[in-house]
Amino acid sequence: MRKASRPRGVWVLFAAMALAAGCEAPVPPEARTRDVVRPHLGFAVNVPEGWNFRDLDGDVALEIYPQPPASAAGEAAARPAAETPAGAPEPAPPHARPLLAAVHVAVIDRAGIGLDAWADQAVGESRELQPDLEVVKREPGRLADGREALVLVLRNPRGLSPTVQRMLLAMTGRRAYAVLATAPEPEGPAVEAAFKKCFDSFIVW
Repeated sequence: MRKASRPRGVWVLFAAMALAAGCEAPVPPEARTRDVVRPHLGFAVNVPEGWNFRDLDGDVALEIYPQPPASAAGEAAARPAAETPAGAPEPAPPHARPLLAAVHVAVIDRAGIGLDAWADQAVGESRELQPDLEVVKREPGRLADGREALVLVLRNPRGLSPTVQRMLLAMTGRRAYAVLATAPEPEGPAVEAAFKKCFDSFIVW
């Protein structure tokens, strides 16, 4: 008796599933020296001294943020209750106050777009949160591993505190990446070295 054959489309589907399961690129040796390595997303980056990081869900996959000094957090925790008048709200401890500077790493499926189109999309999404953002610089760049990149600087001159945002954009065959470093403009010089460490160490594969 002749064995029934599977439809050709089923074999094509199986082949595609097998290819997808094994198509993650291996982690390059230089990535293993970074503070944060995310093999499933294909990127690695260093964390500035005195800063911390946490993984996030969604397109924004990682946040790097200043860590409050241990002495300040300890003083807030050790403050006697008698120092706070009865009925008065307790001041928020340093670690619970809004972050004034942060670096985020966003990762999306490339879906056929090029680097310039990805830059336009990233700027548009930033403007959804800050409509007054202005692009003050847009120039070619390179990642630490030599991969082509774009570097953008945006500024929001309005609001309670003018904001500066730096972007490092890059792509692989499958994904598009953005490193977004944001800070109030007056704090820019204080966090410049931290932002530079993230940008200079960021690689993708």
